Amino acid sequence: MIAPEQILNGALRVLHVAGYTTRNWTIRDEVSRKQINDLWEAIHEIPTLLKRWRPDAEVELKMYLREYNEKWPAPNLMTIYEQGQTEE
Repeated sequence: MIAPEQILNGALRVLHVAGYTTRNWTIRDEVSRKQINDLWEAIHEIPTLLKRWRPDAEVELKMYLREYNEKWPAPNLMTIYEQGQTEE
């Protein structure tokens, strides 16, 4: 079972932002490898969660996003996820 459309939209927005943010970070020296690693640690399970959706999957997804947000101010993954849910 795949994730509901609203959740899918939010999660795909997070992946999109993480992708271009990481790409942009590679041309700057101000971002640590630790931050890049933490970002990808937070999002690497998203595709699997979306593809194998279960009742508690959104709780797990949000847990990963919050863990990143507790360490780093940007990008704010929870805000991106919530905004992505309302986009068409």
